[in-house]
Amino acid sequence: MFRIEIAGQMAAWFLRMHNGSMPHLKLMKLLYLTERTCIKRYGFPALGDYLVSMPHGPVLGVTLNYMRGAECSENGWSRWVSPIHIQNHEISPAREYKPEELDLLSEVDIEILQEVWTQFGHMEKRDIRDYTHNHCPEWKDPQGSSLPITYKYLLDMLGHGEKSAEMAAKFEAQRQVRKALLS
Repeated sequence: MFRIEIAGQMAAWFLRMHNGSMPHLKLMKLLYLTERTCIKRYGFPALGDYLVSMPHGPVLGVTLNYMRGAECSENGWSRWVSPIHIQNHEISPAREYKPEELDLLSEVDIEILQEVWTQFGHMEKRDIRDYTHNHCPEWKDPQGSSLPITYKYLLDMLGHGEKSAEMAAKFEAQRQVRKALLS
């Protein structure tokens, strides 16, 4: 079940590792690769966001809207992350915080964040974008638009085989429960 508060805490974790602001493109790729790594390893998403192919690679759709300032969430995203600085496309932490305040992140989440940071944190924004173009076969060039990436398709690309449809159905059922609870 997607919760923007978890995405905000994950973003804050990456920004802390980067010692402050970073290009929003890089942050989005780090978050996407975290989601992808969790699904690959454990068979379930860390966030459960909508996955989308965009010109600069795969993204987390709802999180991207928050990142761009299109949606507001008091004590969710904006508690942890400031909106994009329009001129340089940088994302900054919303405030100083203590690591123990990231209370929605599990030990598994932190382990995956650390792994993703170790593997990709040193990359420049264009390098990590190119990586997702070349190493994430679920991404398809949308020719200037956007295309959804279904969880079933991602699970197929990650080698989950016959289990992909069942696993994707569980993700969608969780999403529908959340939608019903929030209505």
